[in-house]
Parts: sequence; structure tokens; C-alpha cells
Amino acid sequence: MKRIIYFLIIALAFSSCMSSKKMMNKGYYDRAIAKSVKKLKKNPQNGKEIAVLKDAYRLANQKDNENISFLRKEGRPDIWDEVFSTVSILKNRQDIIRTLPTDVLSKIGYQYIDYDQELISAKQKAAEYFYVHAVSLIDKKEKMAARQAYDELIRVKGYYPSYKDVDQKLLLAKEQGMSYVIFVMKNVTSVPLPPDFESELTKISLYELNNFWTNFDTREVKNRVYDYAIMVNMKNINVSPEQAKEIERTETKKVEDGYQYVLDAKGNVMKDSLGNDIKIQKYKDIQCFVTEHKLHKQSIISGSIDFMKLSNGQLMKSDPITSEYFFDYSWAIAKGDMNAASEETKKMIKNKAIPFPDSFGMLLNTGQILKNMTKDIIWSNKNMFY
Repeated sequence: MKRIIYFLIIALAFSSCMSSKKMMNKGYYDRAIAKSVKKLKKNPQNGKEIAVLKDAYRLANQKDNENISFLRKEGRPDIWDEVFSTVSILKNRQDIIRTLPTDVLSKIGYQYIDYDQELISAKQKAAEYFYVHAVSLIDKKEKMAARQAYDELIRVKGYYPSYKDVDQKLLLAKEQGMSYVIFVMKNVTSVPLPPDFESELTKISLYELNNFWTNFDTREVKNRVYDYAIMVNMKNINVSPEQAKEIERTETKKVEDGYQYVLDAKGNVMKDSLGNDIKIQKYKDIQCFVTEHKLHKQSIISGSIDFMKLSNGQLMKSDPITSEYFFDYSWAIAKGDMNAASEETKKMIKNKAIPFPDSFGMLLNTGQILKNMTKDIIWSNKNMFY
């Protein structure tokens, strides 16, 4: 079937700047035929194109018929798909030629050939071969063999959509060829965790990792045999003590405070060139007293993410993984002239005093970070599951 598609693409390549004769001389027979046919439809009296078409058609058919003859002599059981494709090319080529006027067909010595029976025979034998071979592959009960069987059964359906029990065999091949991966999170520390916490951690979506032959589960499916396991082993779970600091400081700033006149040595007000009094800006220092409250709390979950092949217990890969969540918060109280406060301090003054978050909430946030990291690691290693 691939050869048919290739043939059709080549046959439509009319826009090539190469002449039909050059195409033929280079062995591009079908391209030469397509180009000659196009020109002869416009001018049936074009003698040069008639000569090219006659030779290209003869040579193309000769090449394909020799290939079919060779395949038949070999006698292998898997030849019929190629025989079918080659005969289809012969038929399609003939159909293109038949669109020309009768006098052109006469000049090239065209003779109609009925390929239908040969096509039907090759089609039947190809379908039978792929079906029988696929069944033998399924009987091996091996994943790679089942996947090959699936591909061959799809080819059977390409010939005959309802061939024998092909749909049931396809389901069987699909089932045998599937790889199943189970995702598990384990708390291997001595830290007891609420059931809701572990349940929340396992709520990770791996659906987008699924492909035609590989399925990822985050919940074990009853009676399903898993080929691989992705295990996140939480080896360290810790929440730091609550740390509260109080920092006192004074913030100062120079601000404008009117003007003062410039006096000369005799104590008189100095004048500029226009006779105006000379005066300069006065400044004063202002200040405010700031009490800053800083809160800090940290949670951490660390361990490893292990990729296991369950059929033999092989550890295929192990990566360390650590997620941390930080709570840092500041607010401030100020007394004095607020104009002396820095912009950062003014923002902290607007903050309200809040309590520390509870440890369970901290761990949930840490777990969410862990899930996202886990997903990235699995994605980068998805090709190890086959």
C-alpha cells in the first residue's frame, strides 16, 4: 500500500522543470508518463511526447512485471502484499494512460490488460498471510510479538475490514502488547501521617503520559498485572520549629524646612545680578521608630523516586528528590514621623499580624511541590517503559 501512495505522489509531480525525456532517461518512468500525458491532453499531435510515452510506459511495465515474476519464483509466503502493491501500480498506470485520445493510444501500441483477477488473488493471499502470521505471533504470548501481530492485523483490515475474527484478534493482541505502570508513594519514615495527607499526595494525573502501548495508573486496578512500578519513597519528612524575630530600628530622613537668606560679611542679605535676595533651602532630620516582626517556618520532604521492572525486581533507575516549602512573613509597627519610613517599611506597616500556618498545611504545600517534581522526572524518563 505504501508503494501505491508513493506512485500517486510521483504521478502528480507535474511541476518539475525536468523534461519528460530526461525523466525517462534517469529511470523516473512514472514521472515521465505523467508529464507526457499532461502535454498530450493539450496537444495530441506532439510526436516527441508520444515517443517518450511509448518508451516510458513499456519500460515501467516491464520493470514491474519482472519484479512480480521474481517474487513468484521466490515462493515466499510473505510476497503477496508487495505483489498486490505492484499490480495496483500497473493498473493505476494503465488508468492514467486510458484518459488519452484513441489515436494517441494507437500510436503508443496500447493494449488493455484486465488486472482485476490478479489483484483479487494477491489481496486474498496477502490478507491470509498476515492473519495466519499474526495469530502465530499472538500464540507466543510476548509483548513485542503481540505488537507486531497488531500491526499485521491492521493490514488485514486494510484489505478486508471484516476478515474472519480479525477484530477479536486485534483486541487480544492489544491486551498482550500493553505495558502497565503503577505509581506508588511510600512513607518509609517513622513520622505518622494523616490518611488524608497520603491520599492527597497520590492524586497525581499521569493520563497525558499514556500512549498506545503504555498505560500509567495512580490507583491499582484489580486483577491487572503491572510490568513496571514508579515508587516515590519519602525518607525524610520534617517541619522546622516556628521562628519569630523582633527587630527594632530607627529610620531617618532629611526633609526640606523652608529657606534661609545668604548674608555678607556685614550681615546684610546678599543680592544676585538682578537685585533679588539670595536664599538657600533649609533641611531638617525626621525619624520614626520601627519594630519589625519576622516569621519563618520551613517544611521538607525528601527521598528517592525509583523505577522498577516488576517481572524480575530490577531497579532500573533511582533519582533523589527533595521538595521544600518556606513560610516567610513580615509586618511592622512604626512610631514617629511616618515620612521618615522607607518604602519597604511602609509596605510592611500595611501587613497585618497573622499566625504561623499549621504543620499539616505546610506539608500539604510541600507535597504539591513534590508531585510536580515527580511528574517532571517521570516525563523525562517515560521512554524507559516499553
